[in-house]
Amino acid sequence: MGPFLLLALLARTASANCVDPGTDTYDMYLPYSGHQMTVTVPPVPTTTLSDYSYATDNAIVAIPKQCVTEYGSELGLSTGNVDERQPGGPTGMGYMRISDTAQYATLENMTSCACGLVVLMHGTSGVTWQTASYSTMMSGMGYVVVMPDSHAMPDSMGLKGKRPLKATDDIDKSNYCGEFDPYEGSCSSFSKPFCYSTKVENVLNDEAKYRKYVERNYLIRKQELDYFVQSRTALLDAFSKVFLFGRSEGAMVSSRYHNSALDAKLSGRILSGYSCEFNYFVSCADNAKICGDQCDKSVPQLNVNGQDDSYFGSVESSVSSVVATNDTHGYGGTITGNCRKAYNDQAFTKATVVDFPGVSHSIMYSHDNALRSVIADFLADPWAPASSYPSLTRTGCTLTSGGIYECDALHTDEAPCVSYEVNPNASWNKTASSETCPPAAGSGGSSGTVSCAISLTMFCAGLLALIV
Repeated sequence: MGPFLLLALLARTASANCVDPGTDTYDMYLPYSGHQMTVTVPPVPTTTLSDYSYATDNAIVAIPKQCVTEYGSELGLSTGNVDERQPGGPTGMGYMRISDTAQYATLENMTSCACGLVVLMHGTSGVTWQTASYSTMMSGMGYVVVMPDSHAMPDSMGLKGKRPLKATDDIDKSNYCGEFDPYEGSCSSFSKPFCYSTKVENVLNDEAKYRKYVERNYLIRKQELDYFVQSRTALLDAFSKVFLFGRSEGAMVSSRYHNSALDAKLSGRILSGYSCEFNYFVSCADNAKICGDQCDKSVPQLNVNGQDDSYFGSVESSVSSVVATNDTHGYGGTITGNCRKAYNDQAFTKATVVDFPGVSHSIMYSHDNALRSVIADFLADPWAPASSYPSLTRTGCTLTSGGIYECDALHTDEAPCVSYEVNPNASWNKTASSETCPPAAGSGGSSGTVSCAISLTMFCAGLLALIV
């Protein structure tokens, strides 16, 4: 064995050790050409959980049309103010920022008009872009979607945040493929220590410091979610179906996160744009384990990814692959680009992985029909075998020998989004199971249910719209 190979192997072994977030303040140089700066990284406070109440107290919420009809006046919504992709998608749902924590009591009553609750963890940029579109999509399916807002962090904490925040009426909700920007402020280019964008050069410059950095980044999001679970017990208890959903950075958080109180309520976990493996976003293989390997392995799991994801994909050019294969400054394990291996290794009993070939980190801009259908099937019956889902047994989806579904976009015409604008010439489509919204009496909902067939042309929110 040559000396260089030995050094590389020793470095790789050392980098497999988990990094504690630590309580020190350290400087980290960022050589990427657009940065070329030194950022001072402070410790993340952990003594007072209520310091992280801002994400819950300023969360953004999407609710079904029927809930707007029943409870909108209590939330300051005189009518629906957001639609799914048009033409074709459901209309008249509600989209709002929590302005008074007493509004959570109103959300708790929505078992009379909703199929369930989704706690949606946003990506690096906040409650914008695809996170907002996902919430619109799922509120159109009949779900209350609550999105704790990490960028509501007060400036006084000095870590991140995009304050001032926009009120509900000031958020542009007109473009399903657009930003839904809910902030007056900004958080970019390390203007605060955790206002980051991922660049390979920065990760590889000092892997020890960067691994500490990503653990601190997770710690912020973990404490925000801890506070939500602790303070919103009544909301979690109200619904018979509760899902934890993460997108990108939020998927990393949702993948790692474990809280026994939430675990006891979960009907399923959905991860979009993350691969559940030892990559640059975690400091070690143990910290990549889903729920820290502590949760109920019978809780259904769904992972959806673009096969060419530029951050987490198995393609050679992805950030994860480049960092993991660097012999001197890199870290990470074998990059597969999805959660299939993790689900198998951790013995989850009901886990579904869907890859979209040719798609990068952003899935919905080209594949929202296929994505919508898979999510609808999973929400409707997460305990059913994936082999029974219309979204996965249709023409255009194939189950590989490795247990991964590979699916096309479920359209034969134009892409749904062009230059981040809705394409009016694209077809709206959903091929998915049936669901009853709200659930029948005795299962956490109210009496007087509406049976809604979710298919190519009929779906829960649409039928409710006709009734009301």
